[in-house]
This record gives sequence, structure tokens and C-alpha cells, in this order.
Amino acid sequence: MTKLRSEFGRKQWKDCCGKGCKKCEIAQAYIDRYGRKDGLEKLAGDRKAALKSAGKGGAAKSGKARGGKSGKKARA
Repeated sequence: MTKLRSEFGRKQWKDCCGKGCKKCEIAQAYIDRYGRKDGLEKLAGDRKAALKSAGKGGAAKSGKARGGKSGKKARA
């Protein structure tokens, strides 16, 4: 994780496409700091980690199947 990752909020990371476009301030900050090639590599890694950590803390999913057949045949 780079220092730049913590400088941007969760919403900014969510809006970032990760391709290095001119309108994205996150991508431009990485390119300015590390250069085009290394900056985009670090951006991809940090973006993946930021989006993964943003998904934590939500409701836990149960292991039950929702709707449909459970896979067992009903006895007659």
C-alpha cells in the first residue's frame, strides 16, 4: 500500500476507473508521483485493495440457498 491510497476517500476510489484517464485525480496523482508505467501499476494494486476493504463491514451472508429447490427430493 502506498501513502497515496490513504489520501483519497472511499467514494473517490469507487468512482475511479483505474485506467489512468485525464479526468481522474487519483490516476493523475499516481502518475505524477511514480511516472506513467509504475504509477499505473501501483494504482491498480491500491485500487484493488481499496475496493476490497470498502466492501467489508456489511451484512454477513448466510449459507442458505434463497428460493428454488434445495436439492433434496420430497418424500411421498
